[in-house]
Amino acid sequence: MKFVAARSEILTRLESVSGAVAPKNVKPILSGIYFSMKDESTIKLVATDLETAITTELKPKHVDGSCNFVIDARLVLEIVRNLPEGEVIFETEENNIVIRMGSARFTLPTMDPDDFPDIEPATGGLDFTVSVSSVELMVERVIFCAARDEFMRNLNSVYWEFDDGYLRLVAADGFRMALSEERIDLNIDDHFLLTLKSMKDLQNSLKAAMSDVMKITYDGSRVQFSFDGTEIVTKVVDAEFPDYRKVLPKSFKARVVIPTETFSDAVRRASIAARLGSDSVKFEIDDEQFKIIARSPDHGESVEVIGANKEGDNIVIAFNPRFLSESAKKIDSDSLELNFVDSNSPLQMNPVDVQGYTYIIMPIRLI
Repeated sequence: MKFVAARSEILTRLESVSGAVAPKNVKPILSGIYFSMKDESTIKLVATDLETAITTELKPKHVDGSCNFVIDARLVLEIVRNLPEGEVIFETEENNIVIRMGSARFTLPTMDPDDFPDIEPATGGLDFTVSVSSVELMVERVIFCAARDEFMRNLNSVYWEFDDGYLRLVAADGFRMALSEERIDLNIDDHFLLTLKSMKDLQNSLKAAMSDVMKITYDGSRVQFSFDGTEIVTKVVDAEFPDYRKVLPKSFKARVVIPTETFSDAVRRASIAARLGSDSVKFEIDDEQFKIIARSPDHGESVEVIGANKEGDNIVIAFNPRFLSESAKKIDSDSLELNFVDSNSPLQMNPVDVQGYTYIIMPIRLI
């Protein structure tokens, strides 16, 4: 078997599936990418860690014969990444795959394709179509708030909710929460929870999508995302996500509108001093000024007064500056809102007039 493909095309497809590759110490075959023929002109690439499986299609410029082999994902990806632009040749030689471009030649051993697990698609249940670009943006707006600790199964995930014509994605780590919503043409009530890893795999694959149409299928235990010749099948998390509505403040006593860039820059500067001390920044907000303060017993303090429009009560409150900065970076409007209840209640940060996504950040107790 021999096939020839553009380096950029095969690299895109390899990167698309590589996120689902399992660590080598789990099971050798799961460290590989499975190549097989879909039809006489299309090659399927599959990777899985038994929780998530990603399948994508490669359309080579030339195919001679048929292929059915598994090769180490890390090695083939590293090889192709380091080749110049041009046409890459893959050719079988006994139990090896030879990768050639110009004078460069690499020989990789293959693994038995019969050992590669079968990938069953999700069927039945919930089935609908959404915009790739919309989902990609929603994922980007929430994924950074998910807990990194894999033992926190319900928070090391992203919650998908379908409610009254809306799709909502929610992520939280116990200290902050992100919510993004988009109106969809689907009037159902349902939900599922997907691991942070599977969400990162989805996010990585969406970057290579050429079309804006994605089909989502949910059968009660698995979710399948299908777009642009790529299919991602992932198991849902068997855990309960906290009731995020309980975290959303019902009303506010103070509202501040401030240019997004001004706020981000000021918090970033204050975080320099905060890192040397308590790793917190304090807001002192009254009718006259918005003051951002960070102190370190051994390294002094940072104080900055910035311009802002305030309505409601005066407030003194403190936060982790990283949580503030990471949320502000995701706000793509010129100005943002800071909505306060009191010094001990969560802050709600969002674009002016909300606009479909919001961030909730718990305060740090003032000493």
